[in-house]
Amino acid sequence: QNYALYPHMDVYNNMAFGLKLRKFPKAEIDNRVKDAARILGIENLLDRKPKALSGGQRQR
Repeated sequence: QNYALYPHMDVYNNMAFGLKLRKFPKAEIDNRVKDAARILGIENLLDRKPKALSGGQRQR
């Protein structure tokens, strides 16, 4: 299955990608990504590449 993750970017940058395209301020991007990661329970995975994640983690 394909979850539309960029394999060369870590989880944080995959999550922040759309916000960066919309030119959100860096502080707001950081807050939104960290809040979403906390809600999804993946705060400790933000520095990993998609290949290092399990299927369930990729889906989240």
